[in-house]
Amino acid sequence: TLQSGDMFMFPKGLVHFQYNADSQNSALAISASGSASAGTVSLPTTLFATSIDDNILAKVFKTDVATVQALKAGLTP
Repeated sequence: TLQSGDMFMFPKGLVHFQYNADSQNSALAISASGSASAGTVSLPTTLFATSIDDNILAKVFKTDVATVQALKAGLTP
């Protein structure tokens, strides 16, 4: 949980997200890139073409293992 004036950084290539947990109060976030060429990260590949356990991915995405395996199968060349 961040407080007013806090700052945070994510390592390059790390998949991340943020949200305002207090729906009664607005939040402001300013983001900046540390490079003129920040690049892009393919989320499907970053998430589903790794060794992350299927059960963990299913919990994170609130789905079942069969769906995770179907997504992984779609990424196979």
